[in-house]
Amino acid sequence: MYKMIIVDDEPIIQMGLRSILNYNDFDIEIIDVASTGEEAIEQIRLHSPDLVLMDINIPVMNGLEVMEHVKKEMLSPPLFIILSCHNEFEYAQKAIKLGAIDYLLKIELTSENLAEVLRKTICQLKQTRIQTDSEKDGLYMKHVSLVDNFFMKLLNNWFESPEAIYEMMADLNISFQGCYYDSIYLGTLSDPDITETLPKTAAALTNLCNLITGLCKNYCQCYIAPWNFNSFAMILFLSPQDDQDLYNDLILPCIRHIQKMIAMYQNISLYAGIGTPVTSIDQISVSFNESKAAFRNCTNSEALVVYSSLSRKICHPFNIGIIRKELTVALDNYDIVTLRKLLEQIPELILNYIPDPEQAIAICSDILHFTGIAYKGSDHILDDIFVQENSYYSLYKCRTPVQVTEWFQAFINDLCRKVDADFESKKNWLLPSIKKYIEEHYREPITLTDVSACFNVSCGYISTIFKKNNGIGFTECVTQAKIRHAKQLLLRDNAKIYDVAAQLGYSDPYYFSKVFKKYTGYSPKEYMTKEKS
Repeated sequence: MYKMIIVDDEPIIQMGLRSILNYNDFDIEIIDVASTGEEAIEQIRLHSPDLVLMDINIPVMNGLEVMEHVKKEMLSPPLFIILSCHNEFEYAQKAIKLGAIDYLLKIELTSENLAEVLRKTICQLKQTRIQTDSEKDGLYMKHVSLVDNFFMKLLNNWFESPEAIYEMMADLNISFQGCYYDSIYLGTLSDPDITETLPKTAAALTNLCNLITGLCKNYCQCYIAPWNFNSFAMILFLSPQDDQDLYNDLILPCIRHIQKMIAMYQNISLYAGIGTPVTSIDQISVSFNESKAAFRNCTNSEALVVYSSLSRKICHPFNIGIIRKELTVALDNYDIVTLRKLLEQIPELILNYIPDPEQAIAICSDILHFTGIAYKGSDHILDDIFVQENSYYSLYKCRTPVQVTEWFQAFINDLCRKVDADFESKKNWLLPSIKKYIEEHYREPITLTDVSACFNVSCGYISTIFKKNNGIGFTECVTQAKIRHAKQLLLRDNAKIYDVAAQLGYSDPYYFSKVFKKYTGYSPKEYMTKEKS
């Protein structure tokens, strides 16, 4: 069924619109009615309808303003059919420009012309659903945006320095409106007796994020994104007034409001762990680790836990920052040996020091997030590894640390196989491509850094494929190409050694002569005399 909301400030019109057609014939269900623009926005946030049948002249905010507001706020807004008493081209033009599926005059409205518009609308909705199913379903990480990438790095403390954070914020035009930042971990409990789960499609998760963002608006700005299949990561940007208490007037009322409304309208019980508010952006990851620790103390009877209220502070036992640099280099260089060595420390850590399965799952989840964002060998490595339905989600079904380590060991094996396959696939076209590049640019001072940037692979990876598959290193390959061309240039009429050196990218002719003799056994002058005699 397609969900529809009716928006009109006149009760008699609302009744008329409800009764003018049998909407079941169109596979449409009227799920709510609103009388003002403000109510309309709230209902759209709560229900994520497919269709809105709306009068343009409604109190508080008119229909056009509602459309503008919804389209700015939601990634997947509903389709709008606009009703009006005004037969003015200006209204119709603006409504259509904002994406209205049609513009109908109330005085001319009949069951026949409304039915015709609904048939057209259903066709468009079906097409949208087909596109959504084929493009958006699957793991929520499949299409991570640059902004999501930034926040994932921020939450995981993957930035090298605070300056790197501000640099990326400037590049992405991100600004934080707040003097305090607080991290929230929202999710469902992984309890076998609890059947409630979050939606499993990217589109549904996106709609739920939009809804939660809207519910926050009266308290503060926020960022929220799916963290895994049963939780969200959330950052609140807080600017309390002088007479407001940060926890009691902003944070706690905001989270409780979200829990209440999601339970009421989505039938999902969300539990929340709340970290300690911080004033520095680079400390957000600390607050987030605290929120995850607090969440692990949530129970059926305690749906909201504040980290600072815990009698025993449980610090996150693992900081991926310890191995981040080595792990990044190993992934960049397709270094299977180092990759396996680094990751196989994790099962040992869990079995020896982590008795809590939830903490063990959190550690593995952190590494999966990092791998998905840091690996440059393919855009969607986690999707490529977890090809079986729910195999990533199965991590969150583990009930003991032993089960977690078994799951993670299987992940290590699959990851190493995937990285090795990527290495083999890439080297088959990359090595010839780089050799061709060297032949085409032999007149320039070719550096490993230049080639790395050109082919979007690490310097270490290029060095590795040359050593393993070419018999000589990258630098020697460049030098040999230059010497081959030098032999041809030196034998031209009136050739000058310093000219040839300059043509090959050598600024110092004496250094060129030294290199030439090393590879040929002759100085340039001796070679010219020998070959011309």
